[in-house]
Amino acid sequence: MMKKLVCASCAFLLLLALGPSGLDSQEGRGQGRLSGVVVDEDGNLLEGVKVTLRYEEFTNSMDTVSNAQGQFRFIGLGRGTITLILEKEGFVQLAVPLQVSGLRSNPQPKITLKKPAGGEAPVLSDAARETLVQANTLYDQGQFKTAETLYRDLVDQNPALYQIRLNLANTLMELQDYERAEDEYRKVLEGLNAEPEDKRDGKSIAQVYASIGETYLSRNKLQEAEEHFIKSLEINPSDPALPFNVAEILMQSGDADKAIRYYEMALGIKPDWPKAYLKLGYAWLNKGETAKAVECFKKVVATAPADDPDAELARDVLKALSAIK
Repeated sequence: MMKKLVCASCAFLLLLALGPSGLDSQEGRGQGRLSGVVVDEDGNLLEGVKVTLRYEEFTNSMDTVSNAQGQFRFIGLGRGTITLILEKEGFVQLAVPLQVSGLRSNPQPKITLKKPAGGEAPVLSDAARETLVQANTLYDQGQFKTAETLYRDLVDQNPALYQIRLNLANTLMELQDYERAEDEYRKVLEGLNAEPEDKRDGKSIAQVYASIGETYLSRNKLQEAEEHFIKSLEINPSDPALPFNVAEILMQSGDADKAIRYYEMALGIKPDWPKAYLKLGYAWLNKGETAKAVECFKKVVATAPADDPDAELARDVLKALSAIK
């Protein structure tokens, strides 16, 4: 009888996983600081590198530009998994995953940007640079359709510059034009894979595979999305967000058993991740494994700050489970 009561409560408890739509917007903020320096392959300091900091599990992001000493700095960071995306014309875009603390200064990375293989990087004309700045500004302002037109013109004129094509693909994602976005991501992937093997940027390749997976996910093509996220994970197994994304897809498709395996994989990479424990707890609840779910929810409470929304959800679920014993 006890098991039936728990299973009957699962639908209510699983709804708590969604929570209010605004919860995630408050995550990823704290007192942490991160600074670093950007150089080229010869060790020269690089000024004017756009550095975007994006949380993998939350919705917020921020960006800055490196100064004359190649330095960049971010403040007000919360604990979590981030990706630093570094962009400068004439260099290959680079994505660097990091773990950051929200309570102290973080390690200061020294990041090297590379030029494309096969000679000097293509150089944009002054007019093209102005167009790129305009397109980036329009993108930041949410004027995606106009930005798309400018990016498309730049791509047609400079097909070897992967970053511009990547910007175009990202813009198409914002416009919900997922098939065309997939096509552009695949062209970026072709370019990255054409690099000599010793200069190939595996993390950037993994990121593009994940982006292609997102185009499938947005079209509710769960199997294709799963395949591309898994491919991304095979290339970059150190990023906990990738198995977490696979687990989320599997839960959406109703395969709790496989989802549990990938949530646990994410926690193997990042063992103090409250959100992954929370979702793993819901997956165990989905299978009627209450004791295992309870242990996961207790882990959320133990690893998350007291005022963290995930901790509040976990305490609510533990209270609800206790009440039906």
